[in-house]
Amino acid sequence: MLEAKQYVQARDFFAYKLNDFPKSAKAYYGRAYANFHLKNYFSALYDIEESISFDNTVADAYLLKGKILYYLEEYDQAFLEFDKADWHYRNENPVALRWRGIARFQLGQRRLAIDDFNKAVALGDEDANYILITSFEYIRNLAE
Repeated sequence: MLEAKQYVQARDFFAYKLNDFPKSAKAYYGRAYANFHLKNYFSALYDIEESISFDNTVADAYLLKGKILYYLEEYDQAFLEFDKADWHYRNENPVALRWRGIARFQLGQRRLAIDDFNKAVALGDEDANYILITSFEYIRNLAE
């Protein structure tokens, strides 16, 4: 359902699963992912925090939490989560690097943001390349 972008159905499915498995990090992650895409950011934040409390080794969870915080305009906290994701990915995930760069840009850390974008580009991330080519237009569009 998540791959098919059926987020309402996915959210309901994971809520149902949580009745049977109330400590399932995967179910909380799935519901957080669905809520994030439904723009239910506070519900998504609750769910991802629950997911991390049951399994704090999943890089994707930190990446999602960072995105949620970013859209809540909590850029400093988002940066910390992207940094944790990058650590868990061992500096090999271009998406985590790009998002950390985006958060750094919002925090006024332009030089460090450019470094993150360049690392992401070196790992094949076209979005990071687009950010650099268009002088950060991509980041401005995220806020709209």
